[in-house]
Amino acid sequence: MSHRPRRLRTGSVAAVSLIAGLLLVTTPGASANEPLPEGPATLHDFVAKSVPQWNFARANRNDPCWPESAFDGNGNPADGGNVQNWPNSDGDCAPNGAPFPTYYTVQKCNADEIRVAFTIYQATSGFRPSGHRHDFEHVEVVWRKNGNAWTRDRLLLSAHGGHRVVAWANAESWNHDRGHAAKGLEHPRIFVGYGSHSMYNNQGGLKDVISAYTNEYRHADYPVWADQGGGLVEVAKDSPLQQKFEANAAAWGSANGNPGKVARESCSH
Repeated sequence: MSHRPRRLRTGSVAAVSLIAGLLLVTTPGASANEPLPEGPATLHDFVAKSVPQWNFARANRNDPCWPESAFDGNGNPADGGNVQNWPNSDGDCAPNGAPFPTYYTVQKCNADEIRVAFTIYQATSGFRPSGHRHDFEHVEVVWRKNGNAWTRDRLLLSAHGGHRVVAWANAESWNHDRGHAAKGLEHPRIFVGYGSHSMYNNQGGLKDVISAYTNEYRHADYPVWADQGGGLVEVAKDSPLQQKFEANAAAWGSANGNPGKVARESCSH
């Protein structure tokens, strides 16, 4: 089924990519968790104000498995890649630096909560013998209503079928113009583990093969804003694209966190 995905782009600062790897700093010019007003703000305003910065790590002289579209040029599920031996983290993956889509879903879960989920697809996860073809990982920005305004409440990060949860006051993030980084600001800084791609909100971890499944290395070697490059692609609940993901779930094997499933389940995470 062909479709025309909804793409959302927000303004950006070209120099951000040059400073994205800098240490986290607290800057007088950095704004706080700026609210969105009840009423005038649309759901897609929440998306624009939640856009993450993906950060990918280079480890053991290897680039990361670069994200790509979950569907090929004919609209069929991507073939995925052959899992490699450690430390070959980028073998049979998309070319490093190529544009890739970030799939998103935004939902008002109840009168006081809105969630925005962002998902990426990678061709492999982990290393032989325990790795697997295909991988979906996501993050969710959870907003809570406070009086007549909405503020970011917490950040959910996918990890091996579950989630890490970070209170927004402790979340590494960029301010609205993407020029200052600190904690408790606006756009989350997401660090993708180099091996099995668990999502983190800080740099650190180890580079050995066992740590690739426990405390995997993550670093801001390759920062990419989700609304740049391949841009944002909406997977709205009950939309044709959400149904397409669900109908093809088996094609991605054990990678069962596809954006269609996230759209269906995010309010219960």
